[in-house]
Amino acid sequence: MIKIASSEKSANLVAEFRKWYEQNGPAPQASLNNLSNFVSISRQWQSKLASARFVGVHWPTEFGGRGLSLIEEAAMQEEFVRIGAPQLVGLFGLTMVGPILLKHGSREQQNKYLSNILSANKIWCQGFSEPSAGSDLANIKCFAKQLSNGDFEISGQKVWTSFAQTADYCFLLARTSQEESKHKGLTYFLLPMKSNGITIRPLRQITGEEEFNEVFFDKTIVKQDAVVGKIGEGWKIAISTLMHERVILTFARQLQSETILRELLLKTSAKNEYNTLANLAKHIANSCAVRALAFEHLRSYAGGKEPGAEGSLDKLLWSENFQTLTAFALENESKDLARDVKSDLFCSSTLSNYLYSRGRTIAAGTSEIQRAIIAERILALPKTR
Repeated sequence: MIKIASSEKSANLVAEFRKWYEQNGPAPQASLNNLSNFVSISRQWQSKLASARFVGVHWPTEFGGRGLSLIEEAAMQEEFVRIGAPQLVGLFGLTMVGPILLKHGSREQQNKYLSNILSANKIWCQGFSEPSAGSDLANIKCFAKQLSNGDFEISGQKVWTSFAQTADYCFLLARTSQEESKHKGLTYFLLPMKSNGITIRPLRQITGEEEFNEVFFDKTIVKQDAVVGKIGEGWKIAISTLMHERVILTFARQLQSETILRELLLKTSAKNEYNTLANLAKHIANSCAVRALAFEHLRSYAGGKEPGAEGSLDKLLWSENFQTLTAFALENESKDLARDVKSDLFCSSTLSNYLYSRGRTIAAGTSEIQRAIIAERILALPKTR
């Protein structure tokens, strides 16, 4: 849909990947409709890519990357879409945990976790949201009590935890002090999901999938060396994580729109009604504009800028554009779905994408929260409350 002018490094990397793919393709097919199958297939695919150093290319070479920039990382993401590869199962690790450990983690933590993130040997889930702490993340109640030997005992609940039932580790935000302000009494942990005292309850979604989960901790022990940064400074690291989520992960999500647009183009011809063609052109233009803005932000990060509030622009524009795009695709295909009365509607990727899109303006911060961040931190408008 959109052709970003590439650097010489990007062009060379893409050429190397295409040569490798000729010998190692085709990419496997995997759907989230069958979670265990998806995890198995995507894990093998990511491991294969990592062995050739085609994931995390912006990571330092000593940890399995190529020492390139986010521009080259974006080029690889675009190649994965071009060949129809499945979503990388280690996306949370690649886009959030890895960058956080590179910036805030100890040398021991970097050596222990980073290579396993690239290879998808270890999968991560995110332990932030709680029943009373979603958009107001600092309202976390999950408590980590420090024991006399320095370890921590964690009790509480997390919710909307993607891939918790298949994850090996969780990057967890928990309260370690009740005496400080709610932003200062938080600590950031790396928690093994096979620890004692963890109960996982899958949540069935409107798509029929069970990607999300409730996770309960009942006096779960985590070692002191699992703390990232300092005790009580978890809020700073959590915000850094969210900035990476709204920028780097959102750029990867943008490619979901690209996949849908490619499918629409294959199904559309000059024989379609004018309104259909005009609407398709509008969606292509909107998607290109959203991606171009996200790419411009990636360029600034590649130049050394830290991810900031502009990530809310990327997340807001992509999620709302994604909803309108999937609605258009469903409308375009609705006659075929209605005609085939014997079909299982949930087997339709178009319907599944539409249903999945409804949650995109909630996950990773609601559209209302993103607008508030844009208003206050980018436009410097006064708070209304």
